[in-house]
Amino acid sequence: MKNAKIFLILVLSSALTFSCGRKKDTSESNTTAQFPITELQPVDTAGSEYGDWIIKHEMSDAEKLNPIVTNDATATGIMIYIFENLLEIDRETYEFKPLIAKAMPVISDDHLSYTYDLKENVTFSDGKPLTGEDIIFTVKVIKNPFTDAQALRNYFLDVKSVELVDGNKFKVRFNMVKPYFRAIVALNDLEIIPKHVLDKNNETDNFTWDMLNEAGKTFDPEKFAGMKKYADLINKEEMSRSPEFVIGSGPYKLEKWVTGQSITLVRNENYWNKSELPNYPRRIVFKTIKDQNAAVVAAKNKEVDQLQVIQPIDFVENIKDPEKFNLKKSLVIEPSYNYIAWNNEHPIFSDKKVRWAMAYAIDRNSIVDKIVYGMGSNIQSHIFFKSKFINNDLPVIPYDINKAKTLLTEAGWKDTDGDGILDKVINGKKTDFKFTFTNNTNPKRKKVILILIEQLKQLGIQADIQEYEWSVFLDKVKKHNYDACFAGWQLSVTADDPYQIWHSSQSIGEGSNYFSYKNPESDKLLEENRLTFDDEKRKEILGKWQQIVYDDQPVTFLWSEPVRYVYSDRYRNARWYAFPDSPLLNEWWVPANRQLYKE
Repeated sequence: MKNAKIFLILVLSSALTFSCGRKKDTSESNTTAQFPITELQPVDTAGSEYGDWIIKHEMSDAEKLNPIVTNDATATGIMIYIFENLLEIDRETYEFKPLIAKAMPVISDDHLSYTYDLKENVTFSDGKPLTGEDIIFTVKVIKNPFTDAQALRNYFLDVKSVELVDGNKFKVRFNMVKPYFRAIVALNDLEIIPKHVLDKNNETDNFTWDMLNEAGKTFDPEKFAGMKKYADLINKEEMSRSPEFVIGSGPYKLEKWVTGQSITLVRNENYWNKSELPNYPRRIVFKTIKDQNAAVVAAKNKEVDQLQVIQPIDFVENIKDPEKFNLKKSLVIEPSYNYIAWNNEHPIFSDKKVRWAMAYAIDRNSIVDKIVYGMGSNIQSHIFFKSKFINNDLPVIPYDINKAKTLLTEAGWKDTDGDGILDKVINGKKTDFKFTFTNNTNPKRKKVILILIEQLKQLGIQADIQEYEWSVFLDKVKKHNYDACFAGWQLSVTADDPYQIWHSSQSIGEGSNYFSYKNPESDKLLEENRLTFDDEKRKEILGKWQQIVYDDQPVTFLWSEPVRYVYSDRYRNARWYAFPDSPLLNEWWVPANRQLYKE
């Protein structure tokens, strides 16, 4: 199953701990018994029953349900039940274990080939076998430069070819251009889509690996018209929204999608792996309720069974006594962080001194206390603060309004006309220090932005906020059509490769470097990191890289916090993993006498 949302990769120890209290201006975190982390409970399947539904709340509708051409957070949390990987990560040990593959791959001494033996009993939900031909097809879709697979493609840049070994459909070999330390993670984690469904005319058979690799360098739609034509087909919404085309090998399959309202998955009765991976609920319904207050009411009224509580006040105050509503609460560590992205191509934020001024102008401690009730730890880097690759030598950036003013003055910002707003001549034109925070309809983020707007007024900076529906927000961010935004990365638990988000090449098109950060020295270290297999050397490389990013301040790192959930108390075996998309809803079951939805 897929293990990450909008991707940032890091290593976690197998014994994760998390401070529920706000991290002070030291390397230590304070803890508080008021908000304890929910411990992972033993497996509880004695007397388990199949049946009932789970209705899970979502803040926004998914973009598409195809793991190759989408990576939005909502979709990723749904697709883990539909599509599967060669290997999966154990949510308790963080080690890979076989899923579609029989075992770990055989890796050549030079790290240039990875060979997988596939299980021969794996089938898609339509009953068709999953073979090496589907894997070859999936990688060709990723490598096709005209498909909407930008976020995933960079992990497959160095895949030279994929082939059946001796024509065996159940033995595949990945051949690499050069060694890449994280190749094994990218290959193991590959979610496989069906060739017989998405390429009925075998069009991708015409795309040789040499053609795909050349097209990836030239992006010539005329020379590679066949690739462009096929990409236009698979990029269509219908191909990622209709049950006819959304077919995987996982425990559930798409039954119905009512745009803007709900996505319903139904149990895959022909699931090939029932003995190892149960699918107790008959249906899992992902219900879109954009207003968080309405979502909390829905949970209290038993209209929603599982809810991620976005607004801390709801978790602390509005659901203070969950048992009154037959609910339970969980506080779960899911590696992630929040930050402010400054569009580094914007005339104002292209100046490093301005970005540093913004960092000093934000009172993180005050915001963490007011907005998340102290349930957060200040951060200075994108790497999770419990990771062994974190650079602990990065100084905490204090709230210092005077330092911010000094930096702005040094950058040439002054109030020359006495209107209370700083201004500066940029490209021959007088420019006021005014900008807009772009936000989706996330209420917690809106509260933070409103506080930031007030704090920035002290500097003579005028900021406002513009909110958009998730799909529009995502489109603006991908196209760099914004000034600044409050954002977050959901992290994974595999070896860290920041290339996707931070390399300058990923600022082109709709890559994940949507804040347009460009630094040749940073790029060089990111490239070196990809070729280094020794963890200690990589720690040194990533330490230097974090220092460079810290010095440039392309974004303002804010805090990391645990994730808050409420869920119906009728479910058994509700296990909360220290893992992205923490619960596996297919594991939850309901005693027969408490099942609500019966057929």
